[in-house]
Amino acid sequence: MKTPHNGIFVGMLGAGAMAAVMALGGTGAQAGEDFPTESLAWVLPFGAGGGSDRWVRVMATGAEDAFGVSWRVENRPGAGATAGWQHVLEQEADGYTVFFASPTPVLTLLQEADHAIDPEDIEIVGFVSAFRSILVTKEDRFPDWDSFLEATQEEPLVLGGTISLLMGVANILDQAGAEAIYVPYDSTGEAVTDFLGDHIDAAAVTGSTAMTIVPDEAVAIINTSDIALSEEALEQMGEVPEAEQRGFEGMSFPRWVGVHPDTPQDRADRLGELLGDLMAHEGVTSTLERMGEEIIYVPRDEARERYSDLVARMRASLELLE
Repeated sequence: MKTPHNGIFVGMLGAGAMAAVMALGGTGAQAGEDFPTESLAWVLPFGAGGGSDRWVRVMATGAEDAFGVSWRVENRPGAGATAGWQHVLEQEADGYTVFFASPTPVLTLLQEADHAIDPEDIEIVGFVSAFRSILVTKEDRFPDWDSFLEATQEEPLVLGGTISLLMGVANILDQAGAEAIYVPYDSTGEAVTDFLGDHIDAAAVTGSTAMTIVPDEAVAIINTSDIALSEEALEQMGEVPEAEQRGFEGMSFPRWVGVHPDTPQDRADRLGELLGDLMAHEGVTSTLERMGEEIIYVPRDEARERYSDLVARMRASLELLE
């Protein structure tokens, strides 16, 4: 069951999982209750100062309250954001080494068929937020989704954005039976510059980026993700069609938390429960909101299912981009 709490979805341990923990008896249950008893290492596959780094350091301010122990934040960038993942797999599977990542390392693994790591080599603890891919166009050319879709039937249009955001758009266009020419950019900013300069027909951008150019310079014609836009975004951009409203299965890109795949289930469950407590921590939530970040917490059981589905969708979307 999940209930809304100040805009955050806080997960409760399912009845089946709770029964399993109780069935362990004194020793097993006590082990779960006592965990963690020492500092946790939170590994990031990115350098200091980036978006994920800021997220985890803000979250760490509430660690003592929610987890009862402190965190050691370890930045381990490299190898397309997979060096940190490899480090986690090399540590003991005791739940004390936690991996905080985005879709970037998953994307790297899917693009490298001979990589030693499989995208499923992780035990998902939960999601804390997500990126949405918003398709923006010029109103004088394609004022809405229908006009854009009709134009794709006449000739392929040129769409730009980072690979992950383009995957969100490709996923929707494929379901709509439409084709496009996808141009990957190293950054969303570069894609927006070319879009505003009329070098590409449309751009795939994040929700926060869309809010900086809509409605003055562009129009948002569809939210390609499976997460609805916030009230703040809708106030800024006006009515934006959701993928589900158009009959599509959207795809969002989470900031996710995981541990070694061989971590005992009671410890992974406990981390998921504590992560939910942390994402309801007043100090953490207020700081993230002041930073302009949006908390979209998904509890462990649901996050595990969504992660597996995301990997499959990313794999299929990458083939479309090729």
